[in-house]
Amino acid sequence: MPQLNVGIVPGGAIGQQLVNVTRRAFIPRLVVQIYKATPLLSLLLRNAQRAMGGVSQVTVPVQNSSFVSFSWSDYSGTFPQPADVAAIQNAEFNLKLGVVPIPFMGMEAIIQSSEVVIPLLKARMADAKTVAVQAISSAAFTNNAAAPTQVDSLFQAVDDGTTVATYGGISRTGAGGSFWQAQVVPSAGNVLTRTAFIKYIVQTTTGIQGGSIGGGGEAPDFVVMSPSDWTTLMSDFMSLEQFNTGPGSRYGANDIVNAGFRGLMLADTPIFMDPWCPKGTAYLLNSRYLALYLSTDAPFAFSGFYSAIPNLQIANIGVVIVAFDICCTKPIANMRVTGISGGAF
Repeated sequence: MPQLNVGIVPGGAIGQQLVNVTRRAFIPRLVVQIYKATPLLSLLLRNAQRAMGGVSQVTVPVQNSSFVSFSWSDYSGTFPQPADVAAIQNAEFNLKLGVVPIPFMGMEAIIQSSEVVIPLLKARMADAKTVAVQAISSAAFTNNAAAPTQVDSLFQAVDDGTTVATYGGISRTGAGGSFWQAQVVPSAGNVLTRTAFIKYIVQTTTGIQGGSIGGGGEAPDFVVMSPSDWTTLMSDFMSLEQFNTGPGSRYGANDIVNAGFRGLMLADTPIFMDPWCPKGTAYLLNSRYLALYLSTDAPFAFSGFYSAIPNLQIANIGVVIVAFDICCTKPIANMRVTGISGGAF
């Protein structure tokens, strides 16, 4: 709606008359207001692995116990009879399908043929992938175990069996499922300092789960947390900053004193924030065992437009299609820290 009686534009009948006879001056750019950044998903997409057809399109053989055993011997060199042990089973994941339908109304093409400022079709096409990425980023941090058509999330991958009992078709419960459990720390409390948070990086490295040592020895290579928690951790770094000025020197008019960092490093492990990560939760992840598998047939593919005339409408409909899944092949190398308190906002 035109803004009348504001600034240089008069109100009343004179203002309306100007509206009726004056062409608008539009800025020929659509400024999007509603979407969040998606740093974790961008990282996963940048390093996406290829997936193709078949049933259980991502199948990973995992070793769940030792094939052989060690024993001590003596001068005689005797040893016990070895057993043939079945120690491999498959973790299996099916690709998940996301779709974004795009309408193109027939009369829209006529109306926007010559007087267009923002082509609506171009805006919808640009919006389609963004909408998909936003939905995927949200789903990546929620428990989708009860919704099998949705992506397997970080929450499902990094669980000790308490909430997500089965992952990739392998049960985490019972004595035989402990190898498939990730590390979960509940009710962590106020741990958003360097000295308090470092223990979780070390604990993830050792693979301590449920008081026993599992398959450890591999450090996480990045940490994800909410902007609120990240800011509080950043403040712990900033509290020890100092700026040194040498004798006889001074800051010039164009010298900038910069405080803080864009990224945090703790024990050589980068920590970054993701707006989709829930406040009070941090994920310590090992990218060697975490990947997004993207279908070669549907990598945000566009179907093309098809006529809606058979449905008695002058219009066309197209669909953006993505088939993918997020898979973790060694949950014990990852940790979820929950119940973190003291977030900045």
